[in-house]
Amino acid sequence: MPVDIMNVFTPALAIGDPARFAGRQEQLDAVSIALQSEGTQIVIYGNRGVGKSSLARQLAAIAQGDQTVIDRLNFKPPTTPDYLVINIECDDSVLDLRALILRLLTDDDALAPWIPFKVEKTTAGSELGASLNVKVLAISGKLTNSDTLEREAVEQDLYSTFGNAIAHILSTGVVSGILFIIDEVDRIRNRDDLPSVVRARGADPRVKFALVGVGTTPQELIAGHESIVRQISDGCVEMPPMSAVELRAIFDNAHQALIEEDIAFGDDAQDWIIEIAKGHPYYVHLLGKHCLIRAVSIGERLITEALARDVLAEIANKGTAKVQEAAYLKAIGHSFVREFVLKAFAEEERDEINTSIVYPKISSARNMDTGTVSVYVGHLVSDKFGGVLEKTRERHYRFKDSLFKAYAAARPFQYTPDKLEQDEHEAITS
Repeated sequence: MPVDIMNVFTPALAIGDPARFAGRQEQLDAVSIALQSEGTQIVIYGNRGVGKSSLARQLAAIAQGDQTVIDRLNFKPPTTPDYLVINIECDDSVLDLRALILRLLTDDDALAPWIPFKVEKTTAGSELGASLNVKVLAISGKLTNSDTLEREAVEQDLYSTFGNAIAHILSTGVVSGILFIIDEVDRIRNRDDLPSVVRARGADPRVKFALVGVGTTPQELIAGHESIVRQISDGCVEMPPMSAVELRAIFDNAHQALIEEDIAFGDDAQDWIIEIAKGHPYYVHLLGKHCLIRAVSIGERLITEALARDVLAEIANKGTAKVQEAAYLKAIGHSFVREFVLKAFAEEERDEINTSIVYPKISSARNMDTGTVSVYVGHLVSDKFGGVLEKTRERHYRFKDSLFKAYAAARPFQYTPDKLEQDEHEAITS
């Protein structure tokens, strides 16, 4: 069967196929244990681009009894799970938890096909200003003269309706449980009603929630909700950057798919891509995909480090990584010096960067005093330049987005030093 070159690597998609899911054994076991533990809810957290959504897809596969992923587990379920899995990805329309529950009740990809009533919102306006009431159109089961089912409109509390929907589905006995996977939960601006969502399930251990989002701690996703901390304490799964061995397994999977095409990534290309990815599988998939496209277009069978470097430069020039490129260009503005400072910070291995270490390096390389370096760091903290850095404590900074940090370190320089650098230096120190 011919290979789909365009989809050997999938930077734009979470990995759903268990056979293509590389590494993460500890995290796979952790979500499996949480799924099997009564009363435990799940929180999957970490930086952008480290594979949180892909792990959530594997959790869904476990919950639906996919034997391929279950066979990988060290802690296998005693019986094959048969959950109804509802996967919602939050976007800008989900302003608060009430909007989320409304989507769960009304979307055809969520609970709507499973419940014998229709739910409508009773108030207009923004979700943040909406009341908690909804109109439940309950089907009576009797046909009218127009051959349509009669309905009785009843105004109910939103969370009571959600609880009733869950109870109805479980009472049918068609599934062993319900798993709600709420991805990108950090995009929900107002999460004050989070305890109400979890409690709406009642005490039924067959109902599970998996909250997936960007955060350095689980508390960032559930801040201020101590009442549900006990329920997630055993279900918190951190997604750290992937190891070099795990990232190399992505190439191993790709080589298996490409065996009939006789195309391979050389060791030097793999080593370089793994180095600049800094634990982010997103970049392995992004560079892998575009290296394949380039190799096919020029008839190369072996992808080298030189080819991969050219591809990264092309990605920057064409803006293929649009979010990271836009953030990079906003951060550097029209300044080579600011770009140099940005890249110097990005090249530091530690998540929290100590200025006493990086400032002398910049000062020595660019013949600048530390006071001037500090001014440029202030730029990178400010909203005017995208606020890519944040101060964590005295003399310490970190990148708000580790995915951007990896991009900033690897991307070729936009500018080169020239007379404009001297003019800029004189202007900022005057």
